[in-house]
Amino acid sequence: MWIKALDQAPKEGTMAALEVEGRKIFVTLNNGQLYCAENRCPHEEIELTLGCLKGNSVVCSLHGFSFDLATGNSSEEGVDNMLTFPIKQKNNKIYIEV
Repeated sequence: MWIKALDQAPKEGTMAALEVEGRKIFVTLNNGQLYCAENRCPHEEIELTLGCLKGNSVVCSLHGFSFDLATGNSSEEGVDNMLTFPIKQKNNKIYIEV
């Protein structure tokens, strides 16, 4: 089910934290591409929006583990992957599928 998450895309290179359907997520526009993921590091439960974007990954502020924005894959063996969600833009509105 597609749900409207934002009225417009976040600024390039920033992360917008929000809650949709009781789930904490973030939306980012990185290198012209929209991404959406759970706003929780699978390693220590800290919000990933406290970290930063580096290349095509989000880097957790606690231990520096990074997660690929497109796939959710972790940079560290033994660390769970980040949960990602399908995202689309229609008429400037941002929709995610949860």
